Amino acid sequence: MIDAHVALPQPFTYKALKAYIDVAVSKGLDGIVILEPTYKFRELKSMYREVCATYPYQKTWFQKVNTASLKEYQDFITEMRKKEFPIDVKFGLEACYFTQHESYIAGIKEAFDYDVFIGRIHFLDNIAFDWPKHSREMMWDKYNAGYLYRRYYEMMNAMLTSHLFDGIAGFDNIKLMNVKCPFKMDHTYHKMATLLAKNHIYVEDDASIDYRFHHVDKGLSKAFLAMCEQQGVEVKRVSHARSAEEVGKFE
Repeated sequence: MIDAHVALPQPFTYKALKAYIDVAVSKGLDGIVILEPTYKFRELKSMYREVCATYPYQKTWFQKVNTASLKEYQDFITEMRKKEFPIDVKFGLEACYFTQHESYIAGIKEAFDYDVFIGRIHFLDNIAFDWPKHSREMMWDKYNAGYLYRRYYEMMNAMLTSHLFDGIAGFDNIKLMNVKCPFKMDHTYHKMATLLAKNHIYVEDDASIDYRFHHVDKGLSKAFLAMCEQQGVEVKRVSHARSAEEVGKFE
């Protein structure tokens, strides 16, 4: 078993990685996948211009998180690939998906030989949809929930047919605001599972939905998991660890 999505603290060091590996070994894992989000990297800040321009909250957030060097991360990967570890260790990127930036994202993917390249929708038309303190003010109190859910899955459809990604993180995370979808999800889930299978994209089942966000689903919904099983979609359980202590935290 592997933990298919963990993120390292900054700076990127062998010591930090070894701490993650030690925990993984102690929990009997066969491997981990380091996936760093694109919003961390200063070289990629142009992808977030619209996000920063849309709301002051978002600009403040971005200025806090956009502190790492992509070149340093790539150099770190190159050095770590020379070492031997007791488990399998892979390195990649989690790209924020924006429909208007597909070509830019493709350029990021082509610029370095990552082991894994995954996509995630963090922003719905440049607005964060699942921030506990601000998303209601920025989005949910202004727009019809049915429209927002439909738009989210329109973007998901575009992401799944972009031919850019090995996997998808944060699937269905629009539910984290606990605003009920006004229509039944059966047809939408079936369509998304069909696209995942057709395009050979895996989907993460994120345990942090439970331990970090305390959502009733504890990861992917049972209804969507059933669709994935029916369509033969690869589902990978992940901790989305942000510290060594969270590696392999699946329950």
